[in-house]
Amino acid sequence: MLRLADVADADFARGLRCGAFRLQVGGFWLRIDGDIEALRIGLRRVYDHYPVSLSGGYYDFDLGLRPASFLRRWFRRNIVFCISGQAPFLPMVVDHAHALFEWGLNWTIGSSVHQYLILHSAVVEKRGKGVMLSAASGSGKSTLTAELAMRGWRLFSDELALIDGPELRLVPFPRPVSLKNQSIDLIRRRNPEAQFGPLAHATQKGTIAHMRAPDESVDRATETAPPALIIFPKWTAGAPLRVSPVGAGQAAIRLIDQSFNYPVLGPLGFSRLADLAQSAPAWELEYSSLDDAVEALDDLLADVDD
Repeated sequence: MLRLADVADADFARGLRCGAFRLQVGGFWLRIDGDIEALRIGLRRVYDHYPVSLSGGYYDFDLGLRPASFLRRWFRRNIVFCISGQAPFLPMVVDHAHALFEWGLNWTIGSSVHQYLILHSAVVEKRGKGVMLSAASGSGKSTLTAELAMRGWRLFSDELALIDGPELRLVPFPRPVSLKNQSIDLIRRRNPEAQFGPLAHATQKGTIAHMRAPDESVDRATETAPPALIIFPKWTAGAPLRVSPVGAGQAAIRLIDQSFNYPVLGPLGFSRLADLAQSAPAWELEYSSLDDAVEALDDLLADVDD
C-alpha cells in the first residue's frame, strides 16, 4: 500500500497539479488538486500515513483549492475551496489553505453522505466500545478528543459521527483534530510528541491548528464499533468535576440539534436517532481538568463493560 510518506515531493506536487492525486480517508477516496504550496505542506504534515494513489482512478469526491481569480492570485493571494468545480465558500488567504481544506472536507461529508446519520460529534473507541462526544463549538470537545487520542483511545473523528444502518455501527473517519487558540499550546505541553499542521492565524475562530491522527487510528479505519456511551462534555474554568445522567428523551433532543442530515433522512433519521438514544447511556460531563475528565470517561466505560 502506497502512503503519502512514500511519495517524493516532486511527484506529490505533480499529482496535485495534474489531478492524478488521490487520498484515502476512512472509506472515502478524495481527488485533490491544487498548485498551492501551503496545501502541500499541510497535507504532508498530517496525512503522510494515509493511503494515496498518483495514477488517478476512482474517487468519491472531487476537491480542490484554487486561486479565487487571476488578480487575487497575484495581488491578494486568496484561494477558494472547490467541490466538483463549484466554490461554496468565500475566498480565504492562501496561508489558511490547510484549514480551508479541512473545513471544506467537513462540509462535503456532512452535506453529501446520506447513507449515514451524521452528527456533529467526536467519536473515540476503547476496548471495542465507541464513545460519542457531542457538543457545540466552544465546549472543549476537540481538546478532550485530542487528549484521549494521545492517551491511546482510537480516534474515529473529531467532528463527524457517521452512524450506519439499524445496527447503529459507528464508522471511522479518522482525520486531524482541529484545535483553537490556547488548546493548541495546552495539548502541546501535555503531549510533546503530538504533531501539528500549519498554524492558521486570524481566522474567524482565532488561531487554528490540526493535530495529526495517531497512525493506529488510520490503520484501523475499516473497523467499526457499537456506540456504548453518549457524552455531552462541557469545559468550565475552575469547575469541579460533575457527571450527571441524561435521559434518553433529552439525549435525543440534544442529538437532533447536532445533526447534519436528520431532516434529509426523514422517518429513517428519527428512527435511527431514537434507537441510538435508547441503546447507549448518556451523560453530561462538566470539568475543568483534562485528567479528571479522562478518568471519568474510563470509569463510565468500565461500568458499561461490567
